[in-house]
Amino acid sequence: MQEERLCRVKRAFLRPAEGARAIDEVLDAAGVAPREVALVVTCPLRSAVAPELDLTRHATLSGVPRGLVTHHRGHAAGAFAASGWDEAAVLVIDGMGSEAADLDDAERAAVIGPTTGREVSSIYHATPAGLVAREKQLGALSAPAPAPGRPLSPLPPFASLGTMYQAVARLVFGSWQDAGKVMGLAPYGRPRSPVDDFLAIDGPRLVFADGIHRRRWPAGGWPAHRETWEDLARSVQEALEVGVMHLAARARALTGSRRLCLAGGVALNGIANERIVRSGLFNEVFVLPAAEDCGTALGAAWEGLWRLTGFRAGPRLTSDGMGRSYSDAAVAEAIAAGHAGPGAIATRPDDLYAAVAALLDRGAVVGWFQGRSELGPRALGQRSILLDPRRADGKDHLNTRVKHREGFRPFAPAVLASEARAWFDLGEVPESPFMLRVVPTRPDRRARIPAVVHVDGSARVQTVAPDSGPLARLLEAFAARTGVPILLNTSFNVAGEPIVETPADALRCFAATGIDAVALGGRLVVKRESRYAGVADTGG
Repeated sequence: MQEERLCRVKRAFLRPAEGARAIDEVLDAAGVAPREVALVVTCPLRSAVAPELDLTRHATLSGVPRGLVTHHRGHAAGAFAASGWDEAAVLVIDGMGSEAADLDDAERAAVIGPTTGREVSSIYHATPAGLVAREKQLGALSAPAPAPGRPLSPLPPFASLGTMYQAVARLVFGSWQDAGKVMGLAPYGRPRSPVDDFLAIDGPRLVFADGIHRRRWPAGGWPAHRETWEDLARSVQEALEVGVMHLAARARALTGSRRLCLAGGVALNGIANERIVRSGLFNEVFVLPAAEDCGTALGAAWEGLWRLTGFRAGPRLTSDGMGRSYSDAAVAEAIAAGHAGPGAIATRPDDLYAAVAALLDRGAVVGWFQGRSELGPRALGQRSILLDPRRADGKDHLNTRVKHREGFRPFAPAVLASEARAWFDLGEVPESPFMLRVVPTRPDRRARIPAVVHVDGSARVQTVAPDSGPLARLLEAFAARTGVPILLNTSFNVAGEPIVETPADALRCFAATGIDAVALGGRLVVKRESRYAGVADTGG
């Protein structure tokens, strides 16, 4: 459970020493009292001795035994445990991880290049015996002063692939947290800046260059100077892919494994992921859906279990629904409290899937709140906003009336797995269950689903297995009605807010935006003044 989903502040930090709603929530959901907890394991991004990590100060967990996992090891352990494999190479790439001082001797021995700074990439070999660090690079903790006579660049020096991409995000969009926008903007541009302006490969190492820093960049970010920013986004995307492919090749060479687990914030870049999938370096690639820092909680938990029991076998993760589910009574209570607004009509259709498919077929925007909430940043059918992908105005409608975000940003298709290859070029790997691959849409199908096809003909696909839950049943109902086994699937939130967690969150988002209806469990809520109000009752 992410703290942000409960406190409603996007990217809120969890500080164990100070208490956290997420800690209380998971204990409550599991029905576990603090005295029953055998071990608490933290996986800090900051220094391991920071006061905010001191669990002796926590109100209820102060007496529980404590363990610690370094940042990249937490990423790696979570990805390997979720893969279901008994052996794999594990590649972690992000902005910054643990400080060198917090690494153990084995991790330090794997460092190549500078031995001070923080983790920026790590390669592990995972087996039933544990994780062994094979190669690790560290990045500088602080930026060096500019060369004499050179003005300070608006781009800080790059320390990692993650910070390189984040620096461009900050320059273009004003925040290092907007890396996802850079990936969406990249297909609009041309790679006018060469890769060696960003980085070079020096034997096994990635070395970051400063050529891009010598450029003069216009004042004012997006949407001014659109062509400049489009070309910069495309250029940094190409440089990122070169760096990722180098590290993937190193992982193959150092471990000999034909399986790869990916984690770290850079693993959310579906374009780079697809380069690895199609490279032939590995027979199988598994990307942890919670690839960014929230996924280190999984690694910490698995590391704790391994230390307590020696148990390392884990089932393959097939769903990112790791949060709590909400009862029908909780949904009814949220509706009765008026969170949907004064003009809402709540019904319980005999066939929810037929009713929602009818709404979607007629152009409605539908909030979809089913089962356990997702842990990672992608909505995968538990906390989603859905739309008919055939709507030519679908992107503009969602971006302006619902999501309130930039018009260039694409939306993803959720497709029945059995039909995916007929619509998308998935190569030799037919699955993309976590929406972490960007693949070509088949040219003869693009005109039929314009709302989910990006400017370059690509799509960030989610394949939905049969019998996997409510989203699969809805896709089947929509396909039976329209002949199209696909729905536009985006996260249930607006720009700048976390994904909704509770029924009350979902209803408030529904009331405040252009969402026409929301399905919560077996209930369907529609705005009274909406032209879709009658459809909710009939399912037709």
